[in-house]
Formats: sequence, structure tokens, C-alpha cells
Amino acid sequence: MQRGKIAGKMLGLFLSEAILFAAAALIGFAVGWRLYASLSEARRRADERTVEQLRHALTEAQVRRARSS
Repeated sequence: MQRGKIAGKMLGLFLSEAILFAAAALIGFAVGWRLYASLSEARRRADERTVEQLRHALTEAQVRRARSS
């Protein structure tokens, strides 16, 4: 009977550790995903600013060229 109690406690300990590991993995995934999304958004906004600046520079160059012709 003593072995049954020990085995039950060991099984409970193993399951509680497995649940804690799964919870830690889920929290880590959520934090990583949030960080990835945040950095991706910042990179997208920076790219949009760069494209807008390049469009403006191209328009100015086309206007200058048209005026000099």
C-alpha cells in the first residue's frame, strides 16, 4: 500500500510539473509573438516613411527635369 501512495504522489508531481512547463511555454510564446508583432509594425511604419520620402524626391526630380527641358 505504501508503494501505491508514493507512486500516486510521484504521478501528481510529474503532472503538476508538466502543467507548469506547458504554462511557461504558452506565456513565452505569447510574449514572443507580441514582441514580434510590435517590431514588425515599427518596421512597416519606417518602410512606409522611406517610400513616401522617395516618392517625394522622385516627384521633385521629375518637376525639375520638366522645367529644365
